[in-house]
Amino acid sequence: MALRTNVAKLRDLLIKARVIDEFQARAAMGRLEQWGGRLTGVVVDLGFCDDETMMNTLSKALNLPTIHLGMVPRDGALLSKIDAAFCSDHGIFPVSLQNRTATIAMSDPTELDTIDALASRLGVRVQIAVASENEIRAAIAKHYHGKAPPATRANQNRARDAHISATSGEVFELDTSTPDAASDAPRFTQQQQWMNKPPSANTMLDEFLDEGGDEANDGFTSEEVARITAAQENQAKAASILRALQALLTEKGYLR
Repeated sequence: MALRTNVAKLRDLLIKARVIDEFQARAAMGRLEQWGGRLTGVVVDLGFCDDETMMNTLSKALNLPTIHLGMVPRDGALLSKIDAAFCSDHGIFPVSLQNRTATIAMSDPTELDTIDALASRLGVRVQIAVASENEIRAAIAKHYHGKAPPATRANQNRARDAHISATSGEVFELDTSTPDAASDAPRFTQQQQWMNKPPSANTMLDEFLDEGGDEANDGFTSEEVARITAAQENQAKAASILRALQALLTEKGYLR
């Protein structure tokens, strides 16, 4: 599925603001390519951040105000100028029209083509405020269709929780190197076994020290101890990334 032209810039903006990391960006982009939508909504739906974080990040980066739509009154005159399908397709909601200025709530203000289309359609100045994808969906359902706002899904995402818990918010690149082609076992099976039972650097180090006895332990220099400690930390971080990937694949139904 073709991605919107602004997606790459928005992805880079969110990474720079540390809302998502490279691993999470790849997961979100993969879902966008398969199912479509907007990156702002996908990142929240996957549980990588909440609505408030997304809104505040875009507001600060783009110097735009934020708006909550729960108590916004219905502006029938403005709603009649923009149909519900256009609002849903572009992630917007018409808030008010005053003094030839239309205030439009938008979940992704980096979609400049949408802003230009609104200005052309309305023939007035367009003022953008950042709103969450979920609140825009609820406002469309309420003010266009007279329906109760759809229940928002709680941000319960095992991949996100495992990743944040294990890395304490640090940013990591996903290892995309090709495994040894000489391996007899299927690549996916090997990876799945590793994720289900990741090797413990602490256990391996303890066994190594035990085999050498006290003399071997005493033989380590401070530099060697530091290198071993660093190796332990890198091993734990790699295992946490794989656990997060396993949780994401399980959630999407690729693993059982």
